[in-house]
Amino acid sequence: MRRALPLLLVFTCLTFAQSISRAQGDETKIIALENLWNQMQLHHDAEAMGKLLDDDFVFTDYDGTVMSKPQFLESIRDKSYQLSVEASDNMKLHRHGDTVVIIGATHEKGTFKGKSYQHQGRFTDTWMKKNGQWRCIASHLGVISK
Repeated sequence: MRRALPLLLVFTCLTFAQSISRAQGDETKIIALENLWNQMQLHHDAEAMGKLLDDDFVFTDYDGTVMSKPQFLESIRDKSYQLSVEASDNMKLHRHGDTVVIIGATHEKGTFKGKSYQHQGRFTDTWMKKNGQWRCIASHLGVISK
């Protein structure tokens, strides 16, 4: 029995370490997906964006507009918006099993129908791991200043 206890302790520690490593890997991946999201918006890449979003994805914009996945992807395709900056920082992740809520700051700069604009804001995105893949299921944007 005395020999079994140290072995059990070692296996328990290894399992725990692997769980932490997987969780940290997932968190790194989600931050990378958030940064990739910004690039997709800059380049109007709705096809690639669609692969990140769950079929039931819902987006709430800073003005209260609520969009489904198809509506959101159409807004990504809209070339009347020309972004020169789309950046996120101060991201903090809150994990709940296979669901991660991420909050962060965002800076957006560009033109809309030829008129310059700039936003500083906050966002909340909810990601869920489904069939081994992280998919964004909801996103909310709030503007701090224009």
